[in-house]
Amino acid sequence: MNEFTAITKYIYQDKPEQLWHYTSYDSLHKIVQDDGKLSFRVTEISYLNDHQEFIHGYSIIKNIYDLLRNKHDDDASKIAVLDNIAVFFRFTDELGSNLSVSDNAGVFVLSLTKERDLLSQWRAYTNNCHGVSIGINSNFKTSHVNNSLLFPVIYDDILKREYAEYIFHEIFEKFSKLSPNEITHNDEILPEFAAKAKVACSLMKDSTFSEESEWRYVIYGENKLNIKLKSSEFYLVPYVDLLIDEGNCDGIIIGPNPYNDLSRKSLTLFTSKVNLGNAIISQSLIPYRG
Repeated sequence: MNEFTAITKYIYQDKPEQLWHYTSYDSLHKIVQDDGKLSFRVTEISYLNDHQEFIHGYSIIKNIYDLLRNKHDDDASKIAVLDNIAVFFRFTDELGSNLSVSDNAGVFVLSLTKERDLLSQWRAYTNNCHGVSIGINSNFKTSHVNNSLLFPVIYDDILKREYAEYIFHEIFEKFSKLSPNEITHNDEILPEFAAKAKVACSLMKDSTFSEESEWRYVIYGENKLNIKLKSSEFYLVPYVDLLIDEGNCDGIIIGPNPYNDLSRKSLTLFTSKVNLGNAIISQSLIPYRG
């Protein structure tokens, strides 16, 4: 396992004390509940604004898959495993949106960051930087504790490849004692690989985005019955509800804003009404005012 030390060390690094979620004032109303809990609609990864995020990770995993087919062309068991999961790669650009690979193939992502006040985040997730970033204790608990993970996004290309190799290593190891015929007719391999691979795709981003210092809360293996749909201009968007226990929101930062005083006053009233009176309200230090 020494060959995977770098990626496991990175993935399981100490979490920051706080993580931040940038959003609009309109979404703030929907996220913060009257009892102080936070409620998010967590979108399936292939329906995020930038579909290339999924394709980026997918291309790395597909490349490792092709290399392994050549490397193990004389190993019948490993080739049987690779044949079993080949269907995963037949969807290409449609791959992410196909939730029927198995009953629990969807992977749902909530984007967070350890950067509390970053201009690129204000620009990406709010209207002309007018919004808030919500500080969340990184040890938060949710109803998805048994089928979720909180990991840092991987920006380094070497680590991405190592992560992809590790996924295949785990699959090979788990089914190594089966005969090629048993592997061919095994119904567990494809769903398990699909879930692992889609989680990996959700954690890989191009290195040019590294300043975001993003962490992602990923929900996987969700029963299809729990997946909901919301409308958009072009299609229905699959999502799952995520409820974070009360007491985990400990700060709200007002984004660059020409009306800081009015915003602070209204947020102070808002937090007192929704059981967030202990959340510290502060203002962005970025001089941009929109």
